[in-house]
Amino acid sequence: MLLPVPAAIGRTVAGMELETIFGLPAHPLLVHLAVVLVPLAALIAVVFAFRPAWLDRFGWGLVALSGAGAFGAVLAAGSGEGLESLQNDVETAAREDHFEMGEMARNLSLLFFFLVTAVVVLRYLARRRAAAGQAPTGFWGLMAGKAGAIGIAAALVLTASGALVTVAVAGHQGAKLAWCEETKNCPADNGGGEGTEQGDDDGDDDGD
Repeated sequence: MLLPVPAAIGRTVAGMELETIFGLPAHPLLVHLAVVLVPLAALIAVVFAFRPAWLDRFGWGLVALSGAGAFGAVLAAGSGEGLESLQNDVETAAREDHFEMGEMARNLSLLFFFLVTAVVVLRYLARRRAAAGQAPTGFWGLMAGKAGAIGIAAALVLTASGALVTVAVAGHQGAKLAWCEETKNCPADNGGGEGTEQGDDDGDDDGD
């Protein structure tokens, strides 16, 4: 049974596009979840990658933090598409770059969350096996060895770095885009189809 969605929240469920929250554009509100939580989780994961004991002790907290950040990235990407439909402005290369980077940030944030969850769960199971007196053989032996520790650390650092960088770049692009549109001082879009079309028309007129 589906719960009713509050009328104050406008959205397209199928495409995960959020437009408004209580009458306000959703994107400027929701984007802060990803901008704050994903970099924070990424920095903690990098530290934990070199401190396995901390990962074992606080790993579930990192799972919750990275999951909240990934969920924020999904909402930010969806609300960005919803904001575009609300504004009905002409599409520009800067807008397209920002939306594409937002989608990449969402995907890498999800990948980071899934990896953190997998690492924490596997290390938890390995500790339970060790506590039960089971010898670490096969896959579990690899997990307990130096190669496994290096592989886990490298995977955490790489996915955390990817999520952090893409979220930071997407946030920076969005801030620049909002500022230039607010001040009406945006750089000329040389890649726009309309500008090319206008230039062709002018050339035809000159030729005539």
